[in-house]
Amino acid sequence: MPEQPTRARVIFSTGSLYLYDVSHVFALAAEAGFDGIEVMCDDRWSTRDPHYLRDLSEQHGLPILAAHTPFSSKIPGWGFTGDDVNRITRTLDLAERIGCEVIVVHMPSRVSSKSIRLGRMELRIPSITSGHAVKSWIEEKLPHVQGKTSVKIALENMPKLELFGVEGDPYWWNEVETWSKAHDHLTLDTTHWATKKVDPLEAYQAAKGRIAHVHLSNFYDNEEHHLPHKGDLKLDVLLQTMAADGFNGTISLEVHPQNLEYKEIKAVRHKLKAAVAFMREHLGQQEKV
Repeated sequence: MPEQPTRARVIFSTGSLYLYDVSHVFALAAEAGFDGIEVMCDDRWSTRDPHYLRDLSEQHGLPILAAHTPFSSKIPGWGFTGDDVNRITRTLDLAERIGCEVIVVHMPSRVSSKSIRLGRMELRIPSITSGHAVKSWIEEKLPHVQGKTSVKIALENMPKLELFGVEGDPYWWNEVETWSKAHDHLTLDTTHWATKKVDPLEAYQAAKGRIAHVHLSNFYDNEEHHLPHKGDLKLDVLLQTMAADGFNGTISLEVHPQNLEYKEIKAVRHKLKAAVAFMREHLGQQEKV
C-alpha cells in the first residue's frame, strides 16, 4: 500500500488551459513548480489516452493525481450513448490505469437547457436531463463502486445558474448541509460556492473530514475562476486553515484561460508561478514535494 502523503499537493488542472495542447500544459505546469496534474477529460483522445498520459507524466516528472469527468456524455471513443453514468465509470477506469488518487464528479442536475436558433436569436429551452440517472447511481451504486476502488470518487458542489434571466440552483445536494454529507469523498470548488454567496471556509468546515480535492480559484466582479490571489474570497485564510488541520489531499488551480492571458505565453508563465507562490505561502510550503 502506498504511503499516505504528509501534506497537501499543489496541482494544475489542464482545463485551465484547455485551448493548449495537453503536452504544452504539462510542460508549463512543471516549469511553474506544481506537484502534479489534474486532467480534464474532454473530446480530445489525448486527454483520455492512458499510454500518452503516462508518458507525459514520466517525461515531466508530474504525477497525474486527479481526473475530471467530461462535461459532455457524448465523447468520441467512450460511446455516444448519451449516458451520463458512462462518463463517470470511464473516467474511473482511466484514473485507475494512470494512478490517480481522485476523480471529480459533478453533482447531478434536475434540468438542463437546449439551444434553439431562430434567425439571429438564440433561445435556451429547459429540458429534462439524464442527471436523474446520475442521481440514482449516486444513491444506489456509488457506495458499492467506491468500496471496490482506491480512487476517491469526489462529488463537486456546483455554481448557481441563470436561465431566462432568473437565478436558480438546479442541482441536487448543492447546499452546504446536503453536499457535506452526500458521500465519503467530496470536491470543494471555492468559486462555485461564491456564486451562492457562501464562504468556502464555511463549506470546508462543514465537510472537513470528507474533502479529498479542492478546485481553487477566486471570485471577482461577479465572475468565477479568477487567480486565487485576485478576488473577493479570502483564500489565504482557507489555505492556512487547511494546512493547520493537516489536510493532505490535492488542491488544484482551476481558472479560466482568459485569466491566465493565454494568448501571451510570458504572461501565462508569470501568472502560474505567482499562483503557485501564493498557494505554497499560505499552505506553509517552501518547495515542491
